[in-house]
Amino acid sequence: MDSQDKDSPAAEVVVAVGDCSAEDARAVLDLLERSFPAEARAGSAAQGGQAATVWSATLDAAKPAERKAAPVRLKDPVSVTLQGGPRAVERVQAALAGQFTVEDMGAVSGDQEMELGLRIRS
Repeated sequence: MDSQDKDSPAAEVVVAVGDCSAEDARAVLDLLERSFPAEARAGSAAQGGQAATVWSATLDAAKPAERKAAPVRLKDPVSVTLQGGPRAVERVQAALAGQFTVEDMGAVSGDQEMELGLRIRS
């Protein structure tokens, strides 16, 4: 069985979006949720109150959507952190790169997991 199967925790990617407006954060998370649909979502977008500075979601990145998500425009640059299995993180990064200009802000790799910082803009 491939370690990236749908039920594998290695396919889960935690996405944190910050340094942006609530509208831009929601646009990024909505795009990713459409790019990686799941029957039973591992998590859903969460945000704090009015002063929230980070929005997050957990995606099942085992199988990208068959169709490319509709284009999204951001008002300002957005910081995104991806954390999960290396192949799953690469899939989510590729989905973002298909829609936005992506700047790599650095990565930290562990034995089975990686964390990748990105700055994206329209």
